[in-house]
Amino acid sequence: MTTDLLANRSRVLATATLVLVASMLLTNIAYWVFPNTIGAFVGGFSLSALTQTLQTDILLMPWWQAAGGIVLSSIPLLILAKGLLALRSLFLAYSKGEYFSSESAVLLGKVGKSVLLWVLASLLLTPLMSLWITFTRPVGERLLTINFDPSHIVALFLSASLMIIAHSLAKACSLARENETFV
Repeated sequence: MTTDLLANRSRVLATATLVLVASMLLTNIAYWVFPNTIGAFVGGFSLSALTQTLQTDILLMPWWQAAGGIVLSSIPLLILAKGLLALRSLFLAYSKGEYFSSESAVLLGKVGKSVLLWVLASLLLTPLMSLWITFTRPVGERLLTINFDPSHIVALFLSASLMIIAHSLAKACSLARENETFV
């Protein structure tokens, strides 16, 4: 693979990452505003999927409850978006030929940290979201849901791997700078 091809692919992935971030956030909001239309195609996004699991009709919710649902379900997505934007910056650095730099290590570390925080936020907000969307139900029909599934383990493993690789890259960059001063 030539450097130009790698630079071009990095630019494409930087653009795709930006599209992914915008699509992810807009789809989540659209799901709450147009649940029948978006739900037929997407089926709920992240915490928003709890509305289907708990058989809650968004159209019957008061506006303030749906607005709260948008806010709660957007928190983990915003955390993930921050990591994806760091990934986009990493791709842009690669497109400029900056493969082995301390900035690249920092950006990769931010991606790993964001994935970790995304999983933790999803785990912590799932019970709050389940209470929020069943809040207007009669007493005895309100639900508290806790969710941990294998995808969380995979995401946590990925997060730890990225952070270790980022620390290794930072250490390698530091050693390379030290060796340059000796030569």
